[in-house]
Amino acid sequence: MKENVDMRTNCCLDQKSKELRTLILNSLGSSGRGHLGPALSILEIVRVLYDSVLVYDPKKPNSPNRDRFILSKGHGCLALYAVLVDRGFIPKEQLMKFCSFDGILGGHPESETTPGVEFSTGSLGHGLSVGVGIAVAARMQRKNWRTFVLLGDGELNEGSIWEAALHASKHRLGRLCVIIDNNQMQAWGRSSKVVDIRPLREKWESFNFDVF
Repeated sequence: MKENVDMRTNCCLDQKSKELRTLILNSLGSSGRGHLGPALSILEIVRVLYDSVLVYDPKKPNSPNRDRFILSKGHGCLALYAVLVDRGFIPKEQLMKFCSFDGILGGHPESETTPGVEFSTGSLGHGLSVGVGIAVAARMQRKNWRTFVLLGDGELNEGSIWEAALHASKHRLGRLCVIIDNNQMQAWGRSSKVVDIRPLREKWESFNFDVF
C-alpha cells in the first residue's frame, strides 16, 4: 500500500481497460446517475481479480467451489458490473438498465438480483465482517475456497472494519485477502483531512496481516 500517491501520474491503458471504461460511461449516461469516481478507481483491481486470480464459473455463479469476492465499497459497483458483463455473468444490455425498475443492476450490488454478487453492499463497513464469516465457514466445512474483500480507504473510518480485523487475526484466516483501494479520497474530501488512518501498513501489520 502506497502512503503517498501522485494522482498526476500518467499511465497507459490497454484496449480492455478502455472497453470496460466505455461500458461504465455508457451505463452512467443511460441512467443519468451513479458513482463514476469510485468505479474508475477500483476497475483495474476488479478486472485483475476476475482475469487472473478468482476461481469461478459464470455459468454456475453459485458453484460451491468458487472463490468469494465481496465489494464492500459498494458504491463502486459499476466497475463490478462491467467486469461481470465482460466475464459472461450478466448480459450487456442490462448495463443500459442500470438503476431502472425493469433491470437487475441497482445503485449498489444486490445478491438477490445480480448473478456473481456474493453479498449486498452499500452500507459501508460491513463487507469485511461478512468476509471473515465466510472464511471461517470455509475452514469449518474444510473447503478450499478463498475470500477476497475490497475496501475503500475512506471506509476504514468504520469501527466495524477493525473489529473484523481482530477476528481475522484471532482465527488466523490465511485464505482471507483484504484489498484496500487507497485512493486517498472520500465524499467529504481528502481521507487525510477527514479521518487520517495512516500509516496503513503498520496498522494492518499490528492485526497480524501480511501486507503488500
